Amino acid sequence: MSNHHERSTTGDIAGFDGWDGVSPLAVPGQTCWRITRADRYAVLIDGAAYFAALRAALIAARSQILIVAWDISSTVPLCDPDAPPPDDGWPVTLAPLLRALTEARPELVARVLLWDFPMFYASDREMLPAWRREWNPHPRMTLRLDGTGPVDSAHHEKIVVIDDRLAFMGGLDLAQARWDTVEHRLEDPRRRLSASGEAYPPFHDMQSMMEGPVAANLGAMIRARWARVTDEPAPPAPAPDLPSPWPASVPADIESLPVALARTRPAHDDAPAIDEIARLIAADIRAARRWIYIEDQYLTSRLVAETLAERLAAADGPEVVAVIPRVWDGWLETATMGVGRERLLRALRAADRHGRLRVVTPVLEGRGSGLMKIHTKLMIVDDIAMRHGSANLNNRSMGLDTELDLHLEPGLPDPDTGRSRGADVALLIETVLCRLLGEHLATPPETVRATLRETGSLHAVLDHHGDPAVRGLAPVDSGDAPEDLVEALPDPVPGDFEAPVSARDLPRVFFPEGTAVARQTQGHPYRRVLLLGALVILVVAVWQGTPLHAMVTREAVTAWVEAIRVHPLAPVGAIGLMAGGSLVGAPVTALIVAMAVVFGPLLGFVYSTVGALASAAAGFAIGRRLGGPALEALQARVKPMDGVIRAARRHGLKTVLFFRIVPVLLYTLVNLACGAAGLSWRVFIWGTLVGMVPGIAVMSLLGEGLWQVIQASSPWRAGLIAAGLLALVVAFRAVSRRAARTQAPDVRRRG
Repeated sequence: MSNHHERSTTGDIAGFDGWDGVSPLAVPGQTCWRITRADRYAVLIDGAAYFAALRAALIAARSQILIVAWDISSTVPLCDPDAPPPDDGWPVTLAPLLRALTEARPELVARVLLWDFPMFYASDREMLPAWRREWNPHPRMTLRLDGTGPVDSAHHEKIVVIDDRLAFMGGLDLAQARWDTVEHRLEDPRRRLSASGEAYPPFHDMQSMMEGPVAANLGAMIRARWARVTDEPAPPAPAPDLPSPWPASVPADIESLPVALARTRPAHDDAPAIDEIARLIAADIRAARRWIYIEDQYLTSRLVAETLAERLAAADGPEVVAVIPRVWDGWLETATMGVGRERLLRALRAADRHGRLRVVTPVLEGRGSGLMKIHTKLMIVDDIAMRHGSANLNNRSMGLDTELDLHLEPGLPDPDTGRSRGADVALLIETVLCRLLGEHLATPPETVRATLRETGSLHAVLDHHGDPAVRGLAPVDSGDAPEDLVEALPDPVPGDFEAPVSARDLPRVFFPEGTAVARQTQGHPYRRVLLLGALVILVVAVWQGTPLHAMVTREAVTAWVEAIRVHPLAPVGAIGLMAGGSLVGAPVTALIVAMAVVFGPLLGFVYSTVGALASAAAGFAIGRRLGGPALEALQARVKPMDGVIRAARRHGLKTVLFFRIVPVLLYTLVNLACGAAGLSWRVFIWGTLVGMVPGIAVMSLLGEGLWQVIQASSPWRAGLIAAGLLALVVAFRAVSRRAARTQAPDVRRRG
């Protein structure tokens, strides 16, 4: 390992200029994609700063706006929602602004490439964005969905490139619930969703703004991806002599900055996997001598756990300070990503024999922790490296999702001159660290800097500044995940795999020792969904194409449904129907869809979840009471029963989760078998909830689509919506077939 990290001491970096010739951590082709240059660079901390700078830059665009997004909202405001609109005459929300710009400037083209997200995310996002006129008003403003890549991966980057002159990248999505100021006031009325007016919690993140060759590099990357995804010609590169759209209101933090770009790409088709980010993170951690500062939404990566544990255990290891959130997006995320974080924290605490680990979370206005969402994806190592971008420190970002990170270090050579910026970059890294700590501790950055230089310790900064009774950083003693899930879930947890996993490999993920349960999963895991889709199309065809349409009118069906909805006993009846029907073997999927048709997606989801849980509990209780001849007779008559019982006895919660996620056996049969196996109530209920909720959410949305078919005012509209439902079902089938054909890479430790 190069000794360049031993040659810098934060206390005297201003006088140090000896970085030329030092081997950098970012090496093209190994730990990064390429080294390029930002002629100007600025750090934008929190959404208010980013959105305002972005709006000003967009208004200055002349030729091309390129946006790559994990999530995006047409109505996200780019200004203070409660302040008077700027008097520049341009809209303040994203899509109307892009439309106004492209209509006013015939030479301007806007292209948005959005991850083709699964239906599970639909309740938090704009539905059918590629079909919305807000995003596709004319050929020069176009949004396309990117569904390429393995079925379980996501395109997670957040990039904006303007005229190949200016680029924004980092962790901030152009989406709802992201805007906030550095004050993070708890009762800030400006933090409300555009559509519903609902308040959202304080939100912390950051974005980098860069001018120069780095923007041209990212523009070329996005244009090539656009052509690959859409089968359209790549948009031409803008003219090189366009004026810079850099906002005059934002001063640069540094000029002429060499930067490294690192990627994650999963293996797909003939393209090999790219794991530059994972390699770079490992190199950064191993280079640390004084401290490692982390801000991250998730902290679950096994690579990170192992590498940090190695440095914590070393006699010359660094201090580690990790700022993490206690705000999760619902209990399901708590029970999955929370499990991975709890395991990581346990591993780090076990390795922390020298007491150098601090895991903390923000406290706001003296009201305790868990009130602010940390969404940053940042790691700072001494004053020698800063990594920032879209990649979380979770397993997905190491090998499954598409990610892009920016890496700064004093020893990076300028691609044209070959010289590094040395002490200037070290000072920039220290400045970003002091700004972030100052924000969390309500302390001026220069005061933080003075303490850091005087003591040489991040722990000393935490001890000397901030007040948890007002605003500060409070210790996190443990994760938020239930103990049963921490002990029983596979490692990594489902949803946080390190590489693509095919459907046929799921049994080995849940049951790596091998078990007869794998034989129970043969067959198509989405067969019931496909049958349901066929039934939906058949019902629509019969209803719209026969005299039944005149006999059972849309108005009559709507009135009947409305009468059920307002009946005082409707909730009891709905839950009872769901529980009783599934208990006697009625198709659970069809019942969930029916609940959504009658009660809407939200109440339908609630009634389905409660009813399914009640049915599961009843079947489980019956299974626990069965014994002797009755149980033996059931096992003899129902061949899969014996295998499921043995799997449940051996693997407990994993068996429950597996059969809820991959519902290849009758719902009641699994309930009976788990009860007969002697599982505890706690394990069974947790497994049922965690495993079923995503599927119930998807089926509830499908039911809402069917209700739209019923309400359609014409056969043409009904057929169009029904075709959309059929496309959803066909997509499930394509996903299953493609996953089954894919030989999944091993789910293994990386490092």
